[in-house]
Amino acid sequence: MPQPPLIKPITIQNLVLPQKVEMPNGVSLYAIQGAASEVVRLDILLSGGYGVQDYPLQALFTNRMLREGCAKFSATEISRRLDSCGAWLEMYSSHNCNHITLYTLHKYLDPLLEVLSSMIKEPLFPQRNLDVVCRNSKSYYKINSRKVDIVAQRHFESLLWGKAHPLGYIVKAEDYDAVTREKLIDYYSKVYSSCNATIFLSGKVDDYTVDAIAKRFGNENWGSLNKLPFVSMKEHCTETGRHNVKIDGTLQSAVRIGCMTMDSSHRDFMKMRFLTVLLGGFFGSRLMSNIREDKGYTYHIQAELDAFANKNAFMISTEAANEYIEPLIAEVYGEIERLRNELVSSEELELVRNYTMGELCREYEGIMAKSEVFINAWLSGEGFDSVNSYIDTVRSVTSEELLDIARNYLDAGAMSEVVVGA
Repeated sequence: MPQPPLIKPITIQNLVLPQKVEMPNGVSLYAIQGAASEVVRLDILLSGGYGVQDYPLQALFTNRMLREGCAKFSATEISRRLDSCGAWLEMYSSHNCNHITLYTLHKYLDPLLEVLSSMIKEPLFPQRNLDVVCRNSKSYYKINSRKVDIVAQRHFESLLWGKAHPLGYIVKAEDYDAVTREKLIDYYSKVYSSCNATIFLSGKVDDYTVDAIAKRFGNENWGSLNKLPFVSMKEHCTETGRHNVKIDGTLQSAVRIGCMTMDSSHRDFMKMRFLTVLLGGFFGSRLMSNIREDKGYTYHIQAELDAFANKNAFMISTEAANEYIEPLIAEVYGEIERLRNELVSSEELELVRNYTMGELCREYEGIMAKSEVFINAWLSGEGFDSVNSYIDTVRSVTSEELLDIARNYLDAGAMSEVVVGA
């Protein structure tokens, strides 16, 4: 009779760190070599984001409008060039960075870099296109303002940071009407230059790709050369306790519970990440096992660490029928107290350890996924080797260490709580 295969612990190799290339104009290029893939991912990151804007939505719309027309190409021509190459372009802004990400085949990189270069260096911000983008964005905003989960996230971040903080400001419908071409040009001149650019290149990396990027972005200085200091987050002013936001006619309410926690560079951060997975980071976590499987209060509930540059917020999020909200919240705090008062069993610890190692294997499997991991590490101010440090923590963390983390950083009295619904 054949024997079943032996069960072995999951193993994962430490990741090879990106190679840094300093281009002639001082722009740093981080190369992440793929296997035999013909696909290239190019990320151009411009420091700044919301952290240096003077008006609401200024960073978001400046970055968004780059693809609406430039000196060499109209918006239609930009779209056609991308489509003809089967390429994909993502553009968004975050709290400390403006992101421009291109996915394309290796053979199409050089012609698309011509388009990208003109978009970034020579945008026109055409008024007619801006009017359309603002109008459409305002419509989406109004639709999203009826969705309890989106409204809960907006208000939760406002509680974490304080209403006067750039990250705590809740955008209003009238802010879309106040966006002007002049404001976008002003922001563009402050942020978009070689002084503030960092480039990540992943996939098929060779001399051709590096030289093509250097030709467009790395040989000569471009932009206003107004180097911004590192965008550090202003001190937050958290409001704790329960905050209710009413939206009439909703059958479910959204819940956010959490607090600001340690910076990414803190010695306890990696253990806090692991503890968050144990509490609510996968289907077999404590929150899912109790509140979904046992009590049936919700379909899904999760705990996560939400990153804001180098700062992190601990957050539990869920939606449930209105009549289950109060008992659900009571169970959440009950699970937090369990973590603060009881050692995690060796069986549960091994379960979470194996799950996390398996997730890391999946997360690090493809070259594009690896690129995302390293970019996130760079954005948070961590060194690239922090990626491997987390693997080491998952392998070695103990129940006693997790108990200390819960007691030090999960205090029910320090939690902010938002409930949005009827």
